[in-house]
Amino acid sequence: MLSRITINGYYLFFLTIVLTILMAGSGSYGLAETSEARYAEISREMLNSGDYLNPKLLGIFHFHKPPITYYLTTLGYRIFGINEFGARFFLQIAIVLQLIFVYGMANLLYKDRKIAFMSGLVYFAMPIVLISSRNLTTDAYLTTFIIASLFSWQYYTSKGKLMGLYLFYLLMAMALLTKGPVALLFILIYIIVYKSIFKRSSKINIHHILGLSLCLILGSSWYVMVVLGNTGLWDYFIQKQLFSRMAHISFNRSKPFWFYIPVIIGLVLPWWSIIPYQFKQKGKKILNMASEDRLLLISMGCLFLIFSIFKNKMILYILPSFWLVAILIAAQLFKATKAIWNTLNLAYVVLMGCLFTGILALWIIKPDFVQITTGTLIISFISLIVFTVIHFLIDNLKPEKPAILGASFGAALILISTSLMSHNGPTFNSTKEIMGFINNATTKAHKTVVVYDYLLSSIPIYSEAHQITLKLKHNTTDREIQFQTNDDWKESLWDINDQAMVSRLDSLSYSPNTYLIIDKKKGFKDGLKYLEPHFKNRMVYQDWLILFNK
Repeated sequence: MLSRITINGYYLFFLTIVLTILMAGSGSYGLAETSEARYAEISREMLNSGDYLNPKLLGIFHFHKPPITYYLTTLGYRIFGINEFGARFFLQIAIVLQLIFVYGMANLLYKDRKIAFMSGLVYFAMPIVLISSRNLTTDAYLTTFIIASLFSWQYYTSKGKLMGLYLFYLLMAMALLTKGPVALLFILIYIIVYKSIFKRSSKINIHHILGLSLCLILGSSWYVMVVLGNTGLWDYFIQKQLFSRMAHISFNRSKPFWFYIPVIIGLVLPWWSIIPYQFKQKGKKILNMASEDRLLLISMGCLFLIFSIFKNKMILYILPSFWLVAILIAAQLFKATKAIWNTLNLAYVVLMGCLFTGILALWIIKPDFVQITTGTLIISFISLIVFTVIHFLIDNLKPEKPAILGASFGAALILISTSLMSHNGPTFNSTKEIMGFINNATTKAHKTVVVYDYLLSSIPIYSEAHQITLKLKHNTTDREIQFQTNDDWKESLWDINDQAMVSRLDSLSYSPNTYLIIDKKKGFKDGLKYLEPHFKNRMVYQDWLILFNK
């Protein structure tokens, strides 16, 4: 299907630059707790155990998500080893594929390669896309499969090629195996809105039936297999993983209805001014907009409304909607006035200037909460020079200029943020530096790392130490043990609300080669503070206190 997307040489050059920038340094910073470390560790355990059906996190079954993200991460480990680069490699490939399919979708809708080109540039300029490239989660992969499936459907609808129809159903199944039924929302809303606006009837033929059968069989395959092997898992999928996420507070992610409004305004800056302007130019009547514009705007609005109604909200949940935003903005660029172009150009000049000034100020001030190295400053300065050269080389009267400046600013953000994360692991909630200290402090193979009332999933990736999680009340330590087939998990998860476990912890606190990691802000509960003197040494990090016996 990729061969059906005719891409010009300039866009291929842009994709090459993007891939290089994304890959550069993607393995230089530690895994962030909790989500990224969780996906990385589940994939590591899957690779080591050879069990690709039942995901496990620190030895306990973890059925929160279908397995595609784990499979891709495991494949990265097989190629590059169990490290950060291996964990994030296919994530970067996913972003590049998104850019290809965004180009393809825009070209199919507007039949204009300039709009298609600008769509890719605007999409890359979106901060939410850049965030998804730096943190291993399901969202980037889900977005890739959603855009690819809709491109296949659009290709079939526009060209009548059966290959597009079958690929649509196949890719939709992959989306289901990435994040479950929520993927259908993004796909079905676009199709329903498209059919309503373009007055396309739904004609079902044998190929639709075969394709849908393929989608249902493949998309449900993992669910069926794990449900057959685990009693009660079906109710868990339906009640806790589907309905509870939509209608109830779960996993400590409940947000108010209006949560996405400021998020969207912030993430679409400075582009959001284009859409209201064009809307005003059309006499404030959405029906006067071009059909393609209405398709994108209404689809986007429906998705944002639905996800605002859902109780559980996170920024990356709406990532699969932003390709709609990017294409709509790119289409409006060619209809906008020179004043709008100049405003956007100036906005990116200001943003780039603020970014460099901020880095320079932090480098001079040297605050405690972040370390700005000379290398980061040099990267920022080079990015500023390149951005400035691009700004002066391109004529202000060209509608493409804001998109090119936006993509250049996005590239600068990637390079600078990567350098920042490489030197500020604790600030970005990584255990890499902490575990490096522990591994050097005790070179012996046998050591025990105890984490107080918090789940640190990345520890096994950085150390072969025996890990024990002390469960008190933090939500991350509330593991779902109902599917365990034996009691082996009790050796790595101690409930210290149980006095018997407190006694075991008391004995362990005298043992050599034992490290206790405590959140500095929370500290020990009063009833356990007597344990602190049992540890002869301590090390203080930004967020963590380490008590240990060599």
